[in-house]
Amino acid sequence: MNTTDRNWMYERLGANGFVSPIFRSGLNTFIEFACSNQNSKDGNKIKCPCTKCLNKPYADVEVVKYHLARYGFMPNYHLWDRHGETSVRSTSTVGSTSLGMDDSNRSSNEQHEPSYTEMVLDVAGPDFVTRFLDEEPNLEDKKFFDMLNAADRELWSGCEKVTQLSVVARLLNIKSEYRIPEDCFNSICQLMKDGLPEDNTMVGSLYESKKLIQALGLPVELIDCCRFGCMIYWRGDKDLGQCKFCETPRYQTSKNSSKCSRVPWARMHYFPLTPRLKRLYASQATAASMRWHAENHGHGDGVMCHPSDAEAWKHFDSVHPSFVAERRNVRLGLCTDGFQPHGISGAQHSTWPIIITPYNLPPSMCMKEPYMFLTAIIPGPKNPKHRLDVFLQPVIEEVIHLWEEGVITYDVSLRQNFQMRAALMWTISDFPAYAMLSGWGTAGKLACPYCRKDSQSIKLPHGRKISWFDCHRRFLKRDHPFRKNKTKFRKNRIEKSGPPPVLTGVEILREIDSYGFLKVTEANAEDHATSDIDVVGRKKAYSGQHKGKIVQNAVNTKEANNNWKRVPDQREKQQQKSMAPKKSVEQRNTFAQHKGEIVQNAEHTQKANRTCNDDQELLT
Repeated sequence: MNTTDRNWMYERLGANGFVSPIFRSGLNTFIEFACSNQNSKDGNKIKCPCTKCLNKPYADVEVVKYHLARYGFMPNYHLWDRHGETSVRSTSTVGSTSLGMDDSNRSSNEQHEPSYTEMVLDVAGPDFVTRFLDEEPNLEDKKFFDMLNAADRELWSGCEKVTQLSVVARLLNIKSEYRIPEDCFNSICQLMKDGLPEDNTMVGSLYESKKLIQALGLPVELIDCCRFGCMIYWRGDKDLGQCKFCETPRYQTSKNSSKCSRVPWARMHYFPLTPRLKRLYASQATAASMRWHAENHGHGDGVMCHPSDAEAWKHFDSVHPSFVAERRNVRLGLCTDGFQPHGISGAQHSTWPIIITPYNLPPSMCMKEPYMFLTAIIPGPKNPKHRLDVFLQPVIEEVIHLWEEGVITYDVSLRQNFQMRAALMWTISDFPAYAMLSGWGTAGKLACPYCRKDSQSIKLPHGRKISWFDCHRRFLKRDHPFRKNKTKFRKNRIEKSGPPPVLTGVEILREIDSYGFLKVTEANAEDHATSDIDVVGRKKAYSGQHKGKIVQNAVNTKEANNNWKRVPDQREKQQQKSMAPKKSVEQRNTFAQHKGEIVQNAEHTQKANRTCNDDQELLT
């Protein structure tokens, strides 16, 4: 059908105000075309191209007809590409067959059963369609497009019932379901290959089957970890047999043998980010939307409907103009939090997922589950705490590579290759996880990352805990009425001071470097951190020494009291036995002696208390 003959799409109403006959006829033609193309359908549902839905949701055919009759077609939709139509019917660099309306060459089995082409398309999104490519994809991205050719490649010349990909996918499914050994699977493949005609494309082994299928999936790396989270066996340390910090063995010891098994104590899952970002530009469903953040959103200044309207985003654009010059560069956000996979009543186990989200997409897409990329799973059972950076090493390295160099990517919407870069804009977490990600201590008097050393926190007199109530009125404007309010905040107190200075990223890094801190992944990091607090340790030891004297004096006092209580009992017994008066004198002397010890011990206790208090005042 010629796209220039579709003016009826925008002539919905006739002169009488009702739907015109030509529009109804064209609408039936569109519905018939959309239903005939199985590649663009979701079961029995099709995309709704009305002005309200804009080709985003799938809907039943009757619902689509009602929407189009009531709201009309979306603007400039003369080419029905979201419903499987292609502008060029000739062969292209992507595939040798057209995904358009012509289904005459399809077998009856493909028309009534789910096509394996749909399995390939499902990886990149249901709206992935082959177009004429102005520029040939790069070699890495071309592997994915080659899967489209394999989806319709005949198993042998003249075979219309199955394709190469369908046979391989079914065999792998059977192997997984019935646990067929690899040797048995290879024998079956070889038998089928020998029994088919000579020009067949049947694979001959499990290795060839996986090689054909692997372009569909996304890679995953299994990285062994130290049992106590000291390190990960990655990059230059991947061949080590024990932890280079605590010298704990990498693998568990076998119970039946003295030899070490190959089962690691802990293992993290890492899902590389780059292939997922490239896949966003390989799908028609998301490729154009990745440029949405740089378009005009149709609202004025002061309205924020997306992070791209925020001051932080605009400041980043002004600082890095070379990054902004390419609209397809990706802005990322990282979030993490721990959870118990076994529930509250189960075994205590803390697992930490690392999730990265691309913020190029519009608000209706960027916070949806398909676009929240699970990048790493940090194993438990304990909270990684300050060792979180140990497990973030692969993520940090990949993000740095995407920022400094980037990776060549094929944009299917513009049909061209470009150098895609990425920037991590911010992290999202609760306050305890904030301490783990940033290194800032979130406990104690200096917990506020904005006030820092100028904190106005107070210690509650009875609970003896730190409180930050009424510490941030100074961030308000000078003429704000809350500054002079004496009843709604701390009583009889007004705020006259201004906020502390805001440090730039360069200033913060310079201050950190001045302390000489080592990274948690570097050798002797724990010893270095201990040496930095030797002064504090000596203070605690000195205070503890006096505390020990106080306890010892208290024990002596208690023992003397017990001895004093035993003296009257003994005197009574001696009186009952009519003992000589000389013994009663001795008893009185013993009683006076014990009483003197009690007084002396009490004096020592008071003296030790005064000494400890003086020392504490001196130390503080």
